[in-house]
Amino acid sequence: MTSTAPDNLGPAMHALIAELYPLPRSITGDGVRQTLRALQSIAPLTIHEVPTGTPVFDWTVPDEWNVREAHITDARTGRRVIDFADHALHLVGYSTPVRRRMTLADLRPHLHTLPDQPDRIPYRTSYYKPTWGFCLTHRALESLDPTAEYDVVIDATLAPGHLTYGELLIPGDTPDEILFSAHTCHPQLANDNLSGVVIAAHLARHSPPARAAGTRSGSSGPPARSARSLGSRATSPRPRTSNTA
Repeated sequence: MTSTAPDNLGPAMHALIAELYPLPRSITGDGVRQTLRALQSIAPLTIHEVPTGTPVFDWTVPDEWNVREAHITDARTGRRVIDFADHALHLVGYSTPVRRRMTLADLRPHLHTLPDQPDRIPYRTSYYKPTWGFCLTHRALESLDPTAEYDVVIDATLAPGHLTYGELLIPGDTPDEILFSAHTCHPQLANDNLSGVVIAAHLARHSPPARAAGTRSGSSGPPARSARSLGSRATSPRPRTSNTA
């Protein structure tokens, strides 16, 4: 497949990644929709909505999760010690709603750090077990006052909704397809997440319209085979980390 892309795409792709980076993405929710709508400015994705409860092979589409705000505040000083608005990885993915005052001892089981990497924020999710939690650097945890009480707020909804994904088929000359798939479900992770969907979108935009090998891409795609692009979610609960620098 011969590309028609200009030679100076790097800065434009980096700028789009920077624009999308702060959006609070998960396996469902409005952050995914915002991301896919932004990618439509690069490639004409069709956005699909799959209802909660839909069987997908050996998996079932879960409830949709959206967060309005989430933070922990020192009740004595009024200082917010953790805030989802500062970094989306601060909140455990799919945390249930919470609003209560707690001692640090009671709060501690809900705080997750990486003691061997004290300046990094862990990436944790709990898609299938109802719970809640916050992630922070280990240095930040060690700075918390053990005698203080803390006001904990997670203003979130977890209810039947949809899983959202984008798709683009670039027809080719044969029924065979080449599939480009990239996931949109990780919050504030560029190298594992946004780099894939942005590159897939630009592959779609700059592919010649009908001479390649069928291709379909989850963000983008045209070629002798068809090209299909899929911008989707990944379901792996593997722990991830984010460097806060």
